[in-house]
Amino acid sequence: MAQLGSRDRRWIRGFSAWVCVLFASLPLAALEAPADRAKPADRAKEEGNESRLQRLEDRFIKTNIKVSEKIDDWAEDVDIFLVGKRVTRKRNESFIRLENSTYFERDQSIRNETNINASIRLPNVEEYWQLKLTTYDEPREARAANAGPRRRGPRERNVGAAVGIFRRLGNIRTTYQPRVELRDPLRVSHTLAFESWAEVTKIRVNPKLEFFADANRGVGIFKVLNFTYRFTNMWSLSLINQADYEEKYHRYSVTNGISVGQELTDEEALSYNLFFLSNNRPNYHLQNYNVSITWSQVLYRRILDYQVTPYLEFDESRGYGGVPGLTFDLNLNF
Repeated sequence: MAQLGSRDRRWIRGFSAWVCVLFASLPLAALEAPADRAKPADRAKEEGNESRLQRLEDRFIKTNIKVSEKIDDWAEDVDIFLVGKRVTRKRNESFIRLENSTYFERDQSIRNETNINASIRLPNVEEYWQLKLTTYDEPREARAANAGPRRRGPRERNVGAAVGIFRRLGNIRTTYQPRVELRDPLRVSHTLAFESWAEVTKIRVNPKLEFFADANRGVGIFKVLNFTYRFTNMWSLSLINQADYEEKYHRYSVTNGISVGQELTDEEALSYNLFFLSNNRPNYHLQNYNVSITWSQVLYRRILDYQVTPYLEFDESRGYGGVPGLTFDLNLNF
Protein backbone atom coordinates (compact mmCIF):
# COMPACT_ATOMS: atom_id res chain seq x y z
CA MET A 1 0.00 0.00 0.00
CA ALA A 2 1.36 3.47 -0.91
CA GLN A 3 2.58 5.69 1.89
CA LEU A 4 0.34 8.64 2.85
CA GLY A 5 1.73 12.03 2.12
CA SER A 6 1.98 14.84 4.67
CA ARG A 7 -1.00 16.57 3.05
CA ASP A 8 -3.15 13.47 3.36
CA ARG A 9 -2.20 12.97 6.98
CA ARG A 10 -3.12 16.58 7.79
CA TRP A 11 -6.52 16.09 6.10
CA ILE A 12 -7.26 12.93 8.15
CA ARG A 13 -6.30 14.67 11.41
CA GLY A 14 -8.51 17.62 10.57
CA PHE A 15 -11.46 15.39 9.71
CA SER A 16 -11.04 13.44 12.96
CA ALA A 17 -10.97 16.64 15.01
CA TRP A 18 -14.12 17.87 13.25
CA VAL A 19 -15.98 14.61 14.05
CA CYS A 20 -14.94 14.85 17.72
CA VAL A 21 -16.21 18.43 17.97
CA LEU A 22 -19.49 17.51 16.28
CA PHE A 23 -20.18 14.61 18.69
CA ALA A 24 -19.21 16.73 21.68
CA SER A 25 -21.79 19.35 20.69
CA LEU A 26 -24.65 16.83 20.37
CA PRO A 27 -27.15 16.42 23.26
CA LEU A 28 -26.47 13.46 25.52
CA ALA A 29 -29.81 11.80 24.56
CA ALA A 30 -28.69 11.75 20.91
CA LEU A 31 -25.61 9.72 21.86
CA GLU A 32 -27.64 7.04 23.70
CA ALA A 33 -27.72 3.64 22.02
CA PRO A 34 -31.09 2.49 20.68
CA ALA A 35 -31.11 -0.25 23.31
CA ASP A 36 -30.59 2.37 26.04
CA ARG A 37 -33.43 4.53 24.70
CA ALA A 38 -35.67 1.45 24.64
CA LYS A 39 -34.99 0.56 28.24
CA PRO A 40 -38.08 2.28 29.70
CA ALA A 41 -40.32 0.49 27.19
CA ASP A 42 -38.60 -2.84 27.82
CA ARG A 43 -38.88 -2.30 31.54
CA ALA A 44 -42.60 -1.62 31.22
CA LYS A 45 -43.00 -4.77 29.10
CA GLU A 46 -41.11 -6.87 31.67
CA GLU A 47 -43.22 -5.43 34.48
CA GLY A 48 -46.34 -6.29 32.49
CA ASN A 49 -45.14 -9.88 32.00
CA GLU A 50 -44.35 -10.20 35.71
CA SER A 51 -47.80 -8.85 36.55
CA ARG A 52 -49.47 -11.42 34.28
CA LEU A 53 -47.38 -14.22 35.77
CA GLN A 54 -48.33 -13.05 39.26
CA ARG A 55 -52.02 -13.07 38.31
CA LEU A 56 -51.71 -16.59 36.87
CA GLU A 57 -49.93 -17.73 40.02
CA ASP A 58 -52.62 -16.24 42.25
CA ARG A 59 -55.36 -17.82 40.13
CA PHE A 60 -53.60 -21.22 40.30
CA ILE A 61 -53.36 -21.09 44.10
CA LYS A 62 -56.95 -19.88 44.56
CA THR A 63 -58.26 -22.59 42.22
CA ASN A 64 -56.32 -25.24 44.11
CA ILE A 65 -57.75 -24.02 47.42
CA LYS A 66 -61.31 -24.06 46.06
CA VAL A 67 -60.94 -27.59 44.70
CA SER A 68 -59.44 -28.75 48.02
CA GLU A 69 -62.35 -27.22 49.93
CA LYS A 70 -64.83 -28.97 47.63
CA ILE A 71 -63.09 -32.32 48.22
CA ASP A 72 -63.19 -31.78 51.99
CA ASP A 73 -66.87 -30.80 51.86
CA TRP A 74 -67.73 -33.88 49.78
CA ALA A 75 -65.79 -36.18 52.12
CA GLU A 76 -67.46 -34.61 55.15
CA ASP A 77 -70.92 -35.11 53.60
CA VAL A 78 -70.14 -38.80 53.00
CA ASP A 79 -68.75 -39.10 56.52
CA ILE A 80 -71.85 -37.58 58.17
CA PHE A 81 -74.20 -39.57 55.89
CA LEU A 82 -72.65 -42.86 57.04
CA VAL A 83 -72.93 -41.90 60.72
CA GLY A 84 -76.23 -40.02 60.57
CA LYS A 85 -74.97 -37.05 62.58
CA ARG A 86 -71.82 -35.09 63.38
CA VAL A 87 -69.91 -36.56 66.32
CA THR A 88 -66.62 -34.68 66.01
CA ARG A 89 -65.44 -31.24 64.93
CA LYS A 90 -62.06 -32.53 63.83
CA ARG A 91 -60.98 -31.05 60.51
CA ASN A 92 -61.36 -33.37 57.54
CA GLU A 93 -57.93 -33.84 55.93
CA SER A 94 -58.99 -35.59 52.72
CA PHE A 95 -56.86 -34.97 49.65
CA ILE A 96 -56.36 -35.98 46.03
CA ARG A 97 -52.85 -36.26 44.69
CA LEU A 98 -51.99 -36.29 40.98
CA GLU A 99 -48.59 -37.91 40.41
CA ASN A 100 -46.79 -37.64 37.08
CA SER A 101 -43.50 -39.48 36.58
CA THR A 102 -41.11 -39.45 33.65
CA TYR A 103 -38.35 -42.04 33.22
CA PHE A 104 -35.32 -41.96 30.98
CA GLU A 105 -32.64 -44.61 30.73
CA ARG A 106 -29.89 -45.19 28.20
CA ASP A 107 -30.92 -47.38 25.24
CA GLN A 108 -34.60 -47.00 26.17
CA SER A 109 -37.29 -44.60 25.05
CA ILE A 110 -38.66 -41.98 27.44
CA ARG A 111 -41.60 -43.32 29.46
CA ASN A 112 -44.26 -41.29 31.23
CA GLU A 113 -47.15 -42.18 33.53
CA THR A 114 -49.80 -40.34 35.52
CA ASN A 115 -51.44 -41.76 38.66
CA ILE A 116 -54.15 -40.66 41.07
CA ASN A 117 -54.03 -41.15 44.82
CA ALA A 118 -57.23 -40.09 46.60
CA SER A 119 -57.33 -40.33 50.40
CA ILE A 120 -60.79 -39.71 51.90
CA ARG A 121 -60.80 -39.25 55.67
CA LEU A 122 -63.88 -40.28 57.66
CA PRO A 123 -63.39 -38.85 61.18
CA ASN A 124 -67.07 -39.15 62.12
CA VAL A 125 -67.27 -42.81 61.11
CA GLU A 126 -64.11 -43.56 63.01
CA GLU A 127 -61.34 -41.18 63.99
CA TYR A 128 -58.60 -43.11 62.22
CA TRP A 129 -60.36 -44.48 59.15
CA GLN A 130 -59.37 -43.59 55.60
CA LEU A 131 -60.90 -44.50 52.27
CA LYS A 132 -58.24 -44.64 49.55
CA LEU A 133 -58.81 -44.71 45.80
CA THR A 134 -55.66 -45.23 43.75
CA THR A 135 -54.62 -46.22 40.24
CA TYR A 136 -51.79 -48.38 41.66
CA ASP A 137 -51.26 -50.73 44.60
CA GLU A 138 -50.52 -48.11 47.26
CA PRO A 139 -49.49 -50.53 50.07
CA ARG A 140 -47.08 -52.33 47.74
CA GLU A 141 -45.69 -49.00 46.52
CA ALA A 142 -45.23 -47.87 50.12
CA ARG A 143 -43.18 -51.01 50.83
CA ALA A 144 -40.96 -50.28 47.84
CA ALA A 145 -40.59 -46.58 48.69
CA ASN A 146 -40.15 -46.99 52.46
CA ALA A 147 -36.44 -47.34 51.93
CA GLY A 148 -34.19 -48.07 49.03
CA PRO A 149 -33.67 -46.69 45.54
CA ARG A 150 -36.37 -44.75 43.74
CA ARG A 151 -38.53 -46.36 41.09
CA ARG A 152 -36.80 -46.85 37.72
CA GLY A 153 -39.96 -47.42 35.69
CA PRO A 154 -43.74 -46.97 35.63
CA ARG A 155 -45.83 -48.58 38.36
CA GLU A 156 -47.97 -51.59 37.58
CA ARG A 157 -51.42 -50.23 36.69
CA ASN A 158 -53.75 -51.49 39.40
CA VAL A 159 -56.91 -49.46 40.05
CA GLY A 160 -58.49 -50.18 43.42
CA ALA A 161 -60.06 -48.97 46.64
CA ALA A 162 -58.89 -49.58 50.20
CA VAL A 163 -60.01 -48.80 53.74
CA GLY A 164 -57.19 -47.89 56.10
CA ILE A 165 -57.71 -48.43 59.83
CA PHE A 166 -55.12 -46.84 62.14
CA ARG A 167 -54.53 -47.45 65.85
CA ARG A 168 -51.78 -46.72 68.33
CA LEU A 169 -50.70 -49.45 70.71
CA GLY A 170 -48.43 -47.49 73.01
CA ASN A 171 -45.63 -46.20 70.78
CA ILE A 172 -46.51 -48.60 67.97
CA ARG A 173 -48.63 -47.40 65.05
CA THR A 174 -50.83 -50.22 63.80
CA THR A 175 -52.41 -50.18 60.36
CA TYR A 176 -54.81 -52.65 58.77
CA GLN A 177 -55.71 -52.02 55.15
CA PRO A 178 -57.84 -54.32 52.96
CA ARG A 179 -57.86 -53.34 49.27
CA VAL A 180 -60.15 -54.31 46.41
CA GLU A 181 -58.67 -54.29 42.90
CA LEU A 182 -61.26 -53.03 40.41
CA ARG A 183 -60.83 -55.63 37.72
CA ASP A 184 -62.68 -58.67 36.38
CA PRO A 185 -62.71 -60.76 38.48
CA LEU A 186 -62.31 -58.60 41.60
CA ARG A 187 -59.23 -59.27 43.73
CA VAL A 188 -58.70 -58.54 47.39
CA SER A 189 -55.39 -57.94 49.19
CA HIS A 190 -54.67 -57.31 52.88
CA THR A 191 -51.94 -55.47 54.76
CA LEU A 192 -51.24 -55.45 58.50
CA ALA A 193 -48.35 -53.24 59.61
CA PHE A 194 -46.67 -52.32 62.90
CA GLU A 195 -44.35 -49.31 62.92
CA SER A 196 -42.55 -47.35 65.62
CA TRP A 197 -39.96 -44.63 66.12
CA ALA A 198 -37.44 -44.12 68.89
CA GLU A 199 -34.82 -41.42 69.43
CA VAL A 200 -31.60 -41.76 71.39
CA THR A 201 -29.61 -38.50 71.51
CA LYS A 202 -29.28 -37.66 67.79
CA ILE A 203 -30.08 -41.14 66.47
CA ARG A 204 -33.58 -41.96 65.25
CA VAL A 205 -34.54 -45.64 64.89
CA ASN A 206 -37.45 -46.68 62.68
CA PRO A 207 -38.44 -50.38 62.87
CA LYS A 208 -41.39 -51.68 60.85
CA LEU A 209 -42.98 -55.09 60.43
CA GLU A 210 -45.64 -55.70 57.80
CA PHE A 211 -47.63 -58.79 56.85
CA PHE A 212 -49.40 -58.87 53.50
CA ALA A 213 -51.57 -61.20 51.44
CA ASP A 214 -51.75 -60.57 47.71
CA ALA A 215 -53.70 -62.40 45.02
CA ASN A 216 -50.69 -62.37 42.69
CA ARG A 217 -47.75 -62.87 45.07
CA GLY A 218 -49.37 -64.89 47.83
CA VAL A 219 -48.56 -64.07 51.45
CA GLY A 220 -45.40 -62.42 52.63
CA ILE A 221 -43.59 -60.35 55.21
CA PHE A 222 -41.80 -57.01 54.94
CA LYS A 223 -39.22 -55.89 57.53
CA VAL A 224 -37.48 -52.54 57.96
CA LEU A 225 -34.86 -51.33 60.42
CA ASN A 226 -33.54 -47.87 59.54
CA PHE A 227 -31.21 -45.61 61.51
CA THR A 228 -30.90 -41.86 60.99
CA TYR A 229 -28.21 -39.72 62.57
CA ARG A 230 -28.55 -35.93 62.32
CA PHE A 231 -25.18 -34.16 62.42
CA THR A 232 -26.53 -30.62 62.10
CA ASN A 233 -29.75 -28.93 61.07
CA MET A 234 -28.56 -29.33 57.48
CA TRP A 235 -26.83 -32.73 57.31
CA SER A 236 -28.07 -36.22 58.21
CA LEU A 237 -26.98 -39.81 57.57
CA SER A 238 -29.42 -42.72 57.14
CA LEU A 239 -28.56 -46.42 57.21
CA ILE A 240 -31.14 -48.40 55.24
CA ASN A 241 -31.97 -52.05 56.00
CA GLN A 242 -35.08 -53.72 54.60
CA ALA A 243 -36.14 -57.23 53.53
CA ASP A 244 -39.15 -58.55 51.62
CA TYR A 245 -40.23 -62.21 51.44
CA GLU A 246 -42.82 -63.47 48.91
CA GLU A 247 -44.10 -66.95 49.69
CA LYS A 248 -45.55 -67.71 46.24
CA TYR A 249 -42.20 -67.29 44.48
CA HIS A 250 -40.06 -68.23 47.50
CA ARG A 251 -38.18 -64.97 46.91
CA TYR A 252 -36.29 -63.13 49.63
CA SER A 253 -35.09 -59.66 48.63
CA VAL A 254 -32.83 -57.44 50.75
CA THR A 255 -31.90 -53.77 50.37
CA ASN A 256 -28.99 -52.20 52.24
CA GLY A 257 -27.76 -48.71 51.69
CA ILE A 258 -26.58 -45.31 52.81
CA SER A 259 -28.32 -42.00 52.21
CA VAL A 260 -26.81 -38.61 53.08
CA GLY A 261 -29.41 -35.86 53.34
CA GLN A 262 -28.74 -32.15 52.88
CA GLU A 263 -31.55 -29.71 53.72
CA LEU A 264 -30.76 -26.48 51.91
CA THR A 265 -33.94 -24.63 52.89
CA ASP A 266 -37.39 -25.50 54.18
CA GLU A 267 -38.45 -26.13 50.57
CA GLU A 268 -35.27 -27.54 48.99
CA ALA A 269 -33.22 -30.64 49.78
CA LEU A 270 -30.63 -32.99 48.30
CA SER A 271 -29.91 -36.63 49.08
CA TYR A 272 -26.88 -38.67 48.01
CA ASN A 273 -27.64 -42.39 47.86
CA LEU A 274 -25.83 -45.71 47.52
CA PHE A 275 -27.94 -48.91 47.57
CA PHE A 276 -27.22 -52.63 47.26
CA LEU A 277 -30.01 -55.08 46.32
CA SER A 278 -29.69 -58.84 46.86
CA ASN A 279 -32.00 -61.83 46.52
CA ASN A 280 -31.98 -65.62 46.99
CA ARG A 281 -32.86 -66.69 43.43
CA PRO A 282 -31.28 -69.08 42.59
CA ASN A 283 -28.78 -68.51 45.44
CA TYR A 284 -28.33 -65.52 47.70
CA HIS A 285 -26.23 -62.99 45.75
CA LEU A 286 -25.86 -59.33 44.82
CA GLN A 287 -28.40 -58.53 42.12
CA ASN A 288 -27.97 -54.82 41.70
CA TYR A 289 -26.28 -51.73 43.11
CA ASN A 290 -26.81 -48.11 42.17
CA VAL A 291 -25.71 -44.56 42.93
CA SER A 292 -28.12 -41.63 42.74
CA ILE A 293 -28.66 -38.01 43.72
CA THR A 294 -32.17 -36.68 44.39
CA TRP A 295 -33.09 -33.01 44.24
CA SER A 296 -36.44 -32.21 45.91
CA GLN A 297 -38.23 -28.88 45.91
CA VAL A 298 -41.60 -27.70 47.15
CA LEU A 299 -42.83 -25.02 44.76
CA TYR A 300 -46.07 -24.34 46.67
CA ARG A 301 -46.45 -25.87 50.12
CA ARG A 302 -49.07 -28.65 50.16
CA ILE A 303 -49.85 -27.88 46.50
CA LEU A 304 -47.00 -28.54 44.07
CA ASP A 305 -43.64 -30.29 44.46
CA TYR A 306 -41.17 -32.23 42.33
CA GLN A 307 -38.14 -34.52 42.55
CA VAL A 308 -35.34 -35.08 40.04
CA THR A 309 -33.13 -38.17 40.41
CA PRO A 310 -30.19 -38.85 38.08
CA TYR A 311 -28.68 -42.27 38.75
CA LEU A 312 -26.13 -44.84 37.62
CA GLU A 313 -27.27 -48.46 37.91
CA PHE A 314 -25.18 -51.64 37.86
CA ASP A 315 -27.40 -54.68 37.26
CA GLU A 316 -26.58 -58.36 37.10
CA SER A 317 -28.54 -58.79 33.84
CA ARG A 318 -26.21 -56.26 32.17
CA GLY A 319 -22.99 -57.69 33.49
CA TYR A 320 -22.86 -55.01 36.23
CA GLY A 321 -22.10 -52.38 33.62
CA GLY A 322 -23.08 -48.85 34.59
CA VAL A 323 -26.30 -47.64 32.94
CA PRO A 324 -27.23 -43.95 33.46
CA GLY A 325 -30.81 -42.81 33.84
CA LEU A 326 -33.05 -40.04 35.11
CA THR A 327 -36.38 -39.97 36.97
CA PHE A 328 -38.57 -36.87 37.23
CA ASP A 329 -41.63 -36.79 39.54
CA LEU A 330 -44.16 -33.94 39.62
CA ASN A 331 -46.93 -34.00 42.23
CA LEU A 332 -50.04 -31.82 42.42
CA ASN A 333 -52.09 -31.91 45.62
CA PHE A 334 -55.70 -30.83 46.21
